[in-house]
Amino acid sequence: MQIRISDLMDACCPENVELGAENKDMAGRINESVMAKIGVGQPRSKRTAKKPLRTLLLVAVLATLMGSAAYAVSGWFMNLHKTETDETGYWRELDEQGKILNEHKASFPDAGMVLTFEGPTERRNQPEFRCFYLPSEANFGFTDEEGWTTYLSDQGEGSDIPYIISAGNVRAGNHKRIINGEVTLIKEEDWDNWHVTVLTSDYTDCTMRWNYERANYVLLFNSEEGWLVMVSGTDDPDTLKHIARELEIRDSGEPAFAGEDAAVESIGILDPGRG
Repeated sequence: MQIRISDLMDACCPENVELGAENKDMAGRINESVMAKIGVGQPRSKRTAKKPLRTLLLVAVLATLMGSAAYAVSGWFMNLHKTETDETGYWRELDEQGKILNEHKASFPDAGMVLTFEGPTERRNQPEFRCFYLPSEANFGFTDEEGWTTYLSDQGEGSDIPYIISAGNVRAGNHKRIINGEVTLIKEEDWDNWHVTVLTSDYTDCTMRWNYERANYVLLFNSEEGWLVMVSGTDDPDTLKHIARELEIRDSGEPAFAGEDAAVESIGILDPGRG
């Protein structure tokens, strides 16, 4: 059976209806009326409709920048710089409330690298760690039943100190932490939310007497928490990095000792065996 297209169209329009000529004005008015009812503008309105998108993008960028600024205010910063002059500061013995029990001014003629920190000065909880790799058994420091501690080391024999691992909060303000000797930056990189700095120090030309010729350091700095975890010692940098990579670090839940007044000048040594 053959069906013609014209047969199918018979019921579409009533008979004897003449189709009118094209009327552009009427079509335009109908189009404008329909578009207004459904909320769609004319071509010129379509161009302006893109502006809110750009505005939203701008707002998003500003929100991101403001969020970064807020993060910067609430976080901590670590600054490293070499020194060409003798560093001086104060040795201070504090009690648990931060009260100074004893102090005296000291000079550090071999200071090669100075670390300072910027950020909030409020008292915080002490970080702690546990180790999942050690090249040799620790012989100094105490851990709980699960292995958590804030200090662990192998003091070695004679002048050898293979490794020392310590964790603590950074101190902002006028507190300096120094590394003696001719300090060389080996590498900087990021491990998740930790900024890692690898250093080596040569004591050959130091004026003070040192029991070993060189020490190495892996500094793990967490700018969100204000934590500094340090793995240092006479072991090679790769071994110290291996130790650092296998550390688990967390908030101990225990308040740290009260820090010194940020306005008071003080200094501390990071060299193994000299802290």
